[in-house]
Amino acid sequence: MLFDLGNTLVYQQPYEPFQKILQANCVSRSIEEIREAFEKGGKEFDHEKYKALPSHEFYVQWNLAILKRLGITRSVRRLAGQIHPQWFNFSKVYVYPEVKDSLRRLKQMGLKLGVVTRGYELDIDEILPRSGLEEFFDVCVGADTTGKRKPHPKVFKYALEQLGIMPREAVFVGDDFQADYLGAEKAGMTPVLVKREGSPASGVRSIKRLDQIFEVLEEISP
Repeated sequence: MLFDLGNTLVYQQPYEPFQKILQANCVSRSIEEIREAFEKGGKEFDHEKYKALPSHEFYVQWNLAILKRLGITRSVRRLAGQIHPQWFNFSKVYVYPEVKDSLRRLKQMGLKLGVVTRGYELDIDEILPRSGLEEFFDVCVGADTTGKRKPHPKVFKYALEQLGIMPREAVFVGDDFQADYLGAEKAGMTPVLVKREGSPASGVRSIKRLDQIFEVLEEISP
């Protein structure tokens, strides 16, 4: 069983850490201004254009997009380069309440577990120890592991090869319909969408909490 990481197993609050890093660099912006910059800048950001960049340069480009939206122009390149290296000094990683018990139970069932995320390997290396989840996973795949990002099939297939299992034997759980659900489905896996709020589209296999995955496993078991 493979999982997305952010907003599936763990989550972070991005606005307050960003604000604190700006403040540490003598720049003041409100949480609402930062929230709006993330929302609008995120929509405008061309992930495809920068996806092949090394992690540090990718985050520089992302931060430049946010800083531009905030109207920050003074020493902007220097500031953009400092945000990600400082990020985990200011940001906490939160684990959804049911996640650890669910992963522990899945391991007890003898299942191989892995993470496939659009984040980079350095993000995984920071997040898993901080969240106490590193003990559960047999493989972790980031954006720079294969040079591809979800929903590209190569990302999923690489993880499956490392685990020594066939796509038809695997379940993928994630919160992004395009990258996780459709990507895993295209790779030949059984996809499950984590939809903690609202309702998914008709015909989409979904759960609201990770501990509901056991009901799904019962349904799909031969």
